[in-house]
Amino acid sequence: MKTTFFFALCLVSLCFPAQAWAADITANMILKRGTILTNSNVSIKPGADEDMVSVRNSYIGQQLTRTVYAGHKVEAHYLSAPVLVKRNSQVSMVYTFGAMRLSAKGRALQAGAKGETITVMNTSSRKKITAIVIANDLVEVNG
Repeated sequence: MKTTFFFALCLVSLCFPAQAWAADITANMILKRGTILTNSNVSIKPGADEDMVSVRNSYIGQQLTRTVYAGHKVEAHYLSAPVLVKRNSQVSMVYTFGAMRLSAKGRALQAGAKGETITVMNTSSRKKITAIVIANDLVEVNG
């Protein structure tokens, strides 16, 4: 019975490493959902086997998907890529073919982060188009 318990304890410690080794990212103030993390609104303490630069790069610039209160940990699953195009916002659509570059105005039918494919409606023709988000309110139309 004791060996089974010891084996189970070892198995749990292998599958779920202690939290002391992971980076500790703590909110300095109330961070509302949608806030993009900056150096000033979080405190970062890297884990034993992590360096400060890699931890900072993986958290700073990410957007919160839920509210985090001052002094509480910012978990990795609370973060997502920042939304650059909001739903129903006006966007510039760009289409490049060789040296030719066309642009038009559109309305985003979906929200999207950089690199995501969203549906956009051309405001003049009212035609729905798929496009890739490349910057704030800027999408690239697929050829």
